[in-house]
Amino acid sequence: MGPLFFTSYASSTGDRGPVQRFHVDVQNEICSVLGRGPSTEGRLKHPEPASGPDAAVLDCRALLVLYSAEYVDDAQCASEWSVFAERMDRCMRRTGMRPDSLVGVVWRSDALVLPRPVTAIPHIVDEVYQGPGVLCLQQDPRSRDQYRRIVRRVAARLMRAAEGPPPVMSEAESRAVPPQFGPSRAMRPKRRDVAGPLSDPPGAATPDHAGRRMTLLLVAGTSDRMRRLRDHVDYYGDHAKEWRPFLPHHDETVPSTVGYAARACGVDSLAVAVPEPDEPWPEELDESATVLVVVDPWLTDDPAFRALWERIVRSRARIAAVVVVLARADEESTAHAIRLREALCRTPTRMLNAAHHEAGSREALAHIVVAVMADSVTDSAHETGGTQGKAGELTIESPAERRVRKQRERVGWLRHGAKP
Repeated sequence: MGPLFFTSYASSTGDRGPVQRFHVDVQNEICSVLGRGPSTEGRLKHPEPASGPDAAVLDCRALLVLYSAEYVDDAQCASEWSVFAERMDRCMRRTGMRPDSLVGVVWRSDALVLPRPVTAIPHIVDEVYQGPGVLCLQQDPRSRDQYRRIVRRVAARLMRAAEGPPPVMSEAESRAVPPQFGPSRAMRPKRRDVAGPLSDPPGAATPDHAGRRMTLLLVAGTSDRMRRLRDHVDYYGDHAKEWRPFLPHHDETVPSTVGYAARACGVDSLAVAVPEPDEPWPEELDESATVLVVVDPWLTDDPAFRALWERIVRSRARIAAVVVVLARADEESTAHAIRLREALCRTPTRMLNAAHHEAGSREALAHIVVAVMADSVTDSAHETGGTQGKAGELTIESPAERRVRKQRERVGWLRHGAKP
C-alpha cells in the first residue's frame, strides 16, 4: 500500500500554506499516537494542476478531502474523489462492506454546495463550529482549541480508516473512472427572463480570438518603500510584483490572481508592467493589448504618485479599467479606507477614460478581471461594427436588458475556462 492518507484540496484557491499546515498538524497527531515511521506518513497534493489524479490516490489507505466551492468545480479534484470512491465501491462489491476510508472537512464554506454523490457518503467530520470552515478556525487565535479538536478527530478517523483500506487501483483503470461531479457535470442555470438558449456574446473567446493579450499595469510599492507610508508592510516584498494584499486568507500575489482570472477568459498572454516616474516606459504597454491598472491606494501619500499617474494618462495605452485594492482583511487599510478613497479622488486617477472598481478580496479581483475582459471585447465589437443595428434604427437598452446582456457576455467568457 501507499501512504497512510492523501490530502486532496483545490490548489486554485491559493491556500497552499494553510493547507500544508493542516496536513502537517494531522500527520504529527497520527505520529504522536502510532509513532513516527513510513506507515504513518501522509502525502499532500502537488500545487501544480494536472490532467488526472495524483498517483497517491491509487494506493493510499485513506483520503482526506478539504471541501470548498473551488473543489467541487475542479476537474482534477473531482477525478481524485471519484477514483477513490470507486476503490471503496470495489471493496463493497467484493466483501459486502463499504470501507470508511474517506474523511472530509469543510475547508471553506463560502458559496459551497456539496454535490449529491458527496452527500450520499456519510464521511464528513461533523464538528460543531461557526464560521466559514476549518481555514477560519486555523487563522483565528480565539479558535485554537476548537481547531486542535478537529485535528485530533480527523487524525483518529484516518487511523481507523487505514486499518481496512480499499483495494489498489492501476493507472489504466483510473482513466476509465468517470468524474461524479466537477465542471463537466455542472448544470447551466435556467434563465426565466430570456427567451431561447444562451448564446455567445459578440467577440467572445473563440478559437479565432485565441491570441488575446492583456497587460497588468501594477502601481504598487516594495516593503522598503511602504515603510515610509504605513505601519504594516507584511503584504509587500522586495519587488512590487510580490504584493500580497489579501493575507492572511490568501498567499496569492496580485499578478497571480489576475493571471488566473485572465486565463479563464481565454487570454494566452499576460504581461506585468511596473512603471516608475524616472525609468523608461514599459514596452509591454502598447495599443494592441488590453491594459488593466491595479493601484495600491497607500501610494497616494508618495510624492511621486502624481507624476507617475500623469505619465500613465499621457501614454497611448488602451486602459480598460482601474482597480483599487482595499483588502477587507487588512485592518489598517480598513481603518483608513475613507482617507485613502478621498486621497485617490484628489489625484489625477479620474483623468483616464476607463471604468473604476474597488476590490476588497481576491475573489472580487478575479471577477473584476473577468468583467473587464468581457466589456473590453464587447467594446471592440462595437468599434468594428460587430453589433451595429440597421440604418435608421434607434436601439435603447432598458436597465433590465443591459443586465441580461452583461450576464450573457460574462457567462460566455467563463464557459471557455475554469471559473474564478
